Amino acid sequence: MTLTSKQKIILVLGLLLALLLLLFAYALSTVDTKRILQFVQTQVKSSTGRDLVVKGPVSVKLFPHLAVVADDVSLSNPSWAADANMITAKHVSFDLQWAPLFSKRVEVQNITLDQAQLVLQSAPETTKVAGNWVFDTAATNTQTNTSSSSSYGFDLAAMHLNQASLIYKNAAGTVVDTLLIKDFDNRRVGNQIQLNAVMNWNNLPLTLKGTTDLWLPLIDDWGVKSNDFAIDLTLGVNKQTAQVLGHINFAPKSSPLLDIKIKSAALDLQAVTSTLSQASKASAAGAESAHASNRVFSSAPLPFSTLPLWQGQVQADVGTLTLPDGIKLESFNGAITATADDALVLSPLSFKLGSGHVIADARLNAVHSSKPGLMVRGFATGFNFGHLMTQLGKGNLVSGGPTEAAFNINSRGASVAAMAASANGAAQFSVGPATVSNSFANLGGDFVLSLANAINPLRQNSDTNHLQCLVAYLPIKNGLIPINQSVGMQTDRFDLTLDGQVNLGPETMLINIYPKEKSGLTTGVNPAGLVQIKGTLANPSMGINKTGVVKQAAGVGLAIVTGGISLIAQNAAGVVTRSSPCDNVLRPWSQVAGGLATSP
Repeated sequence: MTLTSKQKIILVLGLLLALLLLLFAYALSTVDTKRILQFVQTQVKSSTGRDLVVKGPVSVKLFPHLAVVADDVSLSNPSWAADANMITAKHVSFDLQWAPLFSKRVEVQNITLDQAQLVLQSAPETTKVAGNWVFDTAATNTQTNTSSSSSYGFDLAAMHLNQASLIYKNAAGTVVDTLLIKDFDNRRVGNQIQLNAVMNWNNLPLTLKGTTDLWLPLIDDWGVKSNDFAIDLTLGVNKQTAQVLGHINFAPKSSPLLDIKIKSAALDLQAVTSTLSQASKASAAGAESAHASNRVFSSAPLPFSTLPLWQGQVQADVGTLTLPDGIKLESFNGAITATADDALVLSPLSFKLGSGHVIADARLNAVHSSKPGLMVRGFATGFNFGHLMTQLGKGNLVSGGPTEAAFNINSRGASVAAMAASANGAAQFSVGPATVSNSFANLGGDFVLSLANAINPLRQNSDTNHLQCLVAYLPIKNGLIPINQSVGMQTDRFDLTLDGQVNLGPETMLINIYPKEKSGLTTGVNPAGLVQIKGTLANPSMGINKTGVVKQAAGVGLAIVTGGISLIAQNAAGVVTRSSPCDNVLRPWSQVAGGLATSP
């Protein structure tokens, strides 16, 4: 029988299809799921010391890709952890490449995880590891069959996570942070990985999109040779975005070397912190209470030693940075550099605050030691105190008030309390003419309100006070701040100066208040001149200035003898000779700021 051309084509296609089916059946028969599972479990156990358990079925699927599928998969936790498993997944799928199967090799190309959960937990102090993410590398099985491992490999082209979660717990097993991953995709495109993720961190919406270098070469070269890993990502935070661009160099036996730039038109930290309610509550629960310890400065160890080791620089350029308290910093620029001698350097930091400009720098030495050292200095000029209060939502309390401030302080210690006690340097500020509401004192609570009433008993006769100047120069030596009439204030009703001292170590203070009425024509007994602030920073109280009592008693006694003539003469002379309490207080700004300020 003679076949037509059409029949010949159909026959050839049929034979080819049959051949392909035979080849497919042969290739499929070489996929031993039990053997694959046993191999993977052995590799995981030898590499991590943990158990990989698959409770559900393991099967092979043909469509839409050749894949090995497993259900109810888990990776165990160390014995001290609160949960039995570190990783659980309801559904795991490994897409396999066809060609290697004919050489009896299995190469994983794509991985898909559905409803996976990763639980990270800090370890108790009794253990010698940081957390459950530190695996038992000593458990490596020297009897692993290396010939078997050569039959398996990864050529990872894509990974997909669907409805996954990442949970962080503290050493007590309490949840601190939760990252919900609604969708996460990474795909290899040429020599790069494309990322696209939609997440939620403690109710804060996050998105991640962009590219990185390939991950597998980095993993293969880890601990063997240097590898430069480039990133170009866009991080979305609560509908605002920031570009993270740069590269990280990983070298054997060395800390990662970073060169990262972060750029954003606007970042609102106020919106972020208000959303992170769960994290803030957890942090508050674990933090030391200042009221419970009756101290302002915490003695809890600072977490510097837990910071990761790295070198290089991270730069930030943000058009408008809104702080958690609502203050807006414009043109925010800064860079943090980690040096090889275990120091973190912040330089330069600059931003605009209203019409003003702030520059600062800092250096933290011996970061991971038991006694790190801190040096910080800054200078702020040209901004307005009333504008600052407006941003805090208190604009009705203050208007005006041109302000300058400078500081240059260095200290050393493992806690805020230790650093305060060892602080050396100086701080200085000046506030110019402003109109201040009487309600401003209410911000300080009952003590400040009582103090304001004692200084100026007639303050309630008017709704506002007209501040003419407020200045302070505060030198610090080993935590001690002497005040030798170096704090002064002048209003339309009275002048005020302070002297005494504040000791930041024990947090004690003894400050005498010397106000003078502008008229100068008084009875000679000034109740405010008898006021003294004493006690601790956490619990201040008002006392009696005994020196003021003696002086005023002597003045009144002399007035009695002279029939009041001496008192009138004394007050009148005070009106004529009294200078402003703001005079001769301030030091050169460049001197106080350690050379950082440009103005005299």
